[in-house]
Amino acid sequence: MLRLILVLFGCLLAAIPAATGYAEVLTADAVWRGEVLLEEDVVVAEGVTLEVAPGTVITVQPADSTKIDPEYLSHQTEITVRGRMTVGGDVNAPVRIVSADRDKWGGIIVQGGRLELRHVTVSGAETAIHVIDGTLRAQGMSLRGNQYGCILHGRDAAATLTGSEITENDYGLFLLAGARVEEQTTTVAGNLRKDRAELDRRPVRLPDEKPLPPGGGGLSRTYRSEALAVGTTVWQNRVVIDGVVRLPPEGRLVILPGTEIEVSWYDSNGDGIGENGLMIQGQLIAKGTPDKPVRFHAAGDRAGRRGSWDSINFLGSDRAESLLEYCEIADAYRGLHFHFSTVRVSHARLLNNYRGCQFQESLVTVAGSRFEGNVSAIQARDSQVVFRDNLVAGNLNGANFYRMDIRVEGNRFVNNGWDGLRIREGAARVSGNLLAGNRFGLLVADAVFGEFSGNVVSGNMEGGVSLRDTDHVTLAGNVIAGNGINGVNLRDSRVEIRDNLIADNGERGIAAAGFSGRIRDNALLDNRLYAIGLDSAGDVDAASNWWGAADLAKAIYDHADEARLGVVRVDPPLAAAPVISWPLATVEQDTEWGGTLKVAATVTVPEGVSLAVKPGTTILFDRKAGLDVFGRLIAEGTDDARIRFTSAAAAPAPADWNEVRLEHAEGSRISRCDFEYATWGLHVHYVPMTIADNRFRHNDGGLRFRSGPYDIRNNRIEGNRIGMRAYLATAQIHANEITGNEIGIFIREKGASVRIFGNNMYNNDRYNLRLGDFNPEDVDARDNWWGTDSPAETIFDRRQEPTIGTVFYEPFSPAPLSLH
Repeated sequence: MLRLILVLFGCLLAAIPAATGYAEVLTADAVWRGEVLLEEDVVVAEGVTLEVAPGTVITVQPADSTKIDPEYLSHQTEITVRGRMTVGGDVNAPVRIVSADRDKWGGIIVQGGRLELRHVTVSGAETAIHVIDGTLRAQGMSLRGNQYGCILHGRDAAATLTGSEITENDYGLFLLAGARVEEQTTTVAGNLRKDRAELDRRPVRLPDEKPLPPGGGGLSRTYRSEALAVGTTVWQNRVVIDGVVRLPPEGRLVILPGTEIEVSWYDSNGDGIGENGLMIQGQLIAKGTPDKPVRFHAAGDRAGRRGSWDSINFLGSDRAESLLEYCEIADAYRGLHFHFSTVRVSHARLLNNYRGCQFQESLVTVAGSRFEGNVSAIQARDSQVVFRDNLVAGNLNGANFYRMDIRVEGNRFVNNGWDGLRIREGAARVSGNLLAGNRFGLLVADAVFGEFSGNVVSGNMEGGVSLRDTDHVTLAGNVIAGNGINGVNLRDSRVEIRDNLIADNGERGIAAAGFSGRIRDNALLDNRLYAIGLDSAGDVDAASNWWGAADLAKAIYDHADEARLGVVRVDPPLAAAPVISWPLATVEQDTEWGGTLKVAATVTVPEGVSLAVKPGTTILFDRKAGLDVFGRLIAEGTDDARIRFTSAAAAPAPADWNEVRLEHAEGSRISRCDFEYATWGLHVHYVPMTIADNRFRHNDGGLRFRSGPYDIRNNRIEGNRIGMRAYLATAQIHANEITGNEIGIFIREKGASVRIFGNNMYNNDRYNLRLGDFNPEDVDARDNWWGTDSPAETIFDRRQEPTIGTVFYEPFSPAPLSLH
């Protein structure tokens, strides 16, 4: 129960109806004045105004224990404004909002609402003011002593700050994802770590989801608040729930494919949260199909409105495993809620709920499911969980697991407003996941064991991986790249950090305070401010890492820069880049590769995504692996730092790996690259481009292409079975060195649009140039050097096969051409 201790002037505060399972939601206008002790979360509902009178002191008691109910957003005590909050202090009677102790509270969170502040000081918060797609107008505001002063988040977030100050916080004013601020005589300075930041996400482009086919049919039955019969009940067609329907422990409810379950609106306490739903104590089998899913959603004009019904609530349902397969659950308070239950969720969609799924003390498997557009996707505690191959995308908060024995494998946590994945305490094994386009990628706190391996953590607005108060944790084999501020943030933790690529982060590759452990065998490349930035007195062991071309005196921030800090020990560094495995099957957002990366199975770059390969990079491919590009590949080496695509085998041979294939990959650029030991080094379809200054050697086939047009020049093509193959293509091939292949150039079909000139084509074992058996067209190959005075002897054309075209090779050069 919310305790407001009101002294001095008293308080006019609207009564708050009790509601089991909810903390306090203000459903009527209220005024706070005097001294207020706030011990639990408060929501100012839509259409409601909370006024805080001049001179009021609000003291907030920090508490993580208030973080169960889905309408609350942070993980501490908070005030959430969905309506309007006016804090009207004046110069002589300012308002103060402070923490009751040294711990942080959640702050004021404006979620689509409006906050008006005059002469107010906010301190002791994790984020003093956090505006999410809402508005802030502040005059005479002072934000001091918080972790973050003010965060504006989203393109619909805007603030006007007049005569205000944001100072002495860890971080000052952050604008995220297109938020806007107007400042007049406002000071943002003197914050400990960073005064200002304007950060945007690199969102993951998700394929359009096909709309579900209509289901249902005629109305089967309407249920009021009642219990289902003992035994088996079957639902099909269209079912309306107009109350709370309970399945008893001895009952079994089977829902057939295509069934529509509509839940009507009922809100007894006026808090804007529906109360109807399902209470499962027996076994639920809701088994849809891809074409005929089972759908749970709000009825009538409430469809599409979040929180219009309560939940599918499992309580003590552990006699047999319940199953929800190919189900869509939308518009709920908690879509799924498990307590002391055993449940499997497979290929479900949880959309537009306050919280998609919540559970505790349960045995749960969630696989192949989608959590999209919820305020909070999933929150769980004290359970055994397998969370595999799911999509957690476009929620305000992603997944939050507390005190769990959990395996998190093969998921995508992308484009979420706050955390992608948060793990607190428990034992977690997190591998093969993508955490990208969130505000924070992965946060781990208070863990005494954890293995975090083979993940890609990239393009998050603020931070990639954050470890706080952890011990016996391993961070290994991850790609942590392109995050807005820090790649890895370590605070009071003992961690082994090895075999990671930590690159291109906006400030620090690794930021460490109170860190013990070891940092080894990592590639730390091109982090904008520091490779490692130390912020504590203890020394850090960072020997045996590869730093690329960095000047370590500048790339390390430690005792040499500030006397109070420890020393980052880097000697001896690695002499060459360590081999880091690319862990995922897909590159799902614009990405840079650098160092030495190993590809174990074919990696796809989908349409709309760009993969850039840094100069000097080596890509090692395991047997039959390759790179399929439907988006864009930018691989431009330099004379001193060529890019190498080659075999991972200790004793490489032709056809060890598959190919680099470009399919409709418009805008791709490839130059100064070496392709070695492939089935086909480079295979290009429908990509007009220049292919220049590359080397193709020791492949079964070097270069093959179709369509075009192509400008293929200044390449060295040697030691392949087939150096180059053209098929239904338009190309000019010039200034290339083509030698030592079995066949230099093979024109399979439609050779009239291929012009070959100014090349050195010589000493190819069978033919310098061969026309295919289905190529009746003549080919222009004049002005080349063939390594002989009798070029016809090195050409296969109509002279050997009357049904194919003729190669016109005269005039030809009598001596090798100078190609550069």
